[in-house]
Order: sequence, then structure tokens, then C-alpha cells
Amino acid sequence: MAEIGIDTLAPQHAAGWDVDTPLPHVFTVAVGSRRFRVHCRRYGGRYRIYGDNWSSFVESNVGAVVSLYAREEDQDFHNLQY
Repeated sequence: MAEIGIDTLAPQHAAGWDVDTPLPHVFTVAVGSRRFRVHCRRYGGRYRIYGDNWSSFVESNVGAVVSLYAREEDQDFHNLQY
């Protein structure tokens, strides 16, 4: 799995997390057995992951180090590990 980004979640990440890799406008993230949909938009020269589900995840996990990985060909989701 190719790593898209790694960061320590802080309260400001609830508004969005900026990564360099283009992502679909709406995509599914898997955290263990939990899956949720998030949004992505171009933001300056980067791509911002955001949305209600994203905000809830961040607010529940402030201080966690997270890594987002690109989806595999046989998967319909991106993996998020912390």
C-alpha cells in the first residue's frame, strides 16, 4: 500500500487534512472494521480531506498519529491506520 500521508491529529484537522495526493471527490476510508465516507477538494496546491464523518473521527482521536494509504486494486476503500 502506498502511503498518502501521515500526521498527528490536532483539533484543527477537524476542518480538514491537507495531503499532496489527488483523491476522489468522495471516497470511503476504512479504520479497522469501520468504514466511513469523506470528501476531498483541491485546496491551494494540495488536496483537503473533510466532511462530517472526518470531523467526528478527528474529534474522537485528537493526538493519534494516523497514516492514510492508497486503496488496493481489489478494494473499494482507502486504509487509515492509527
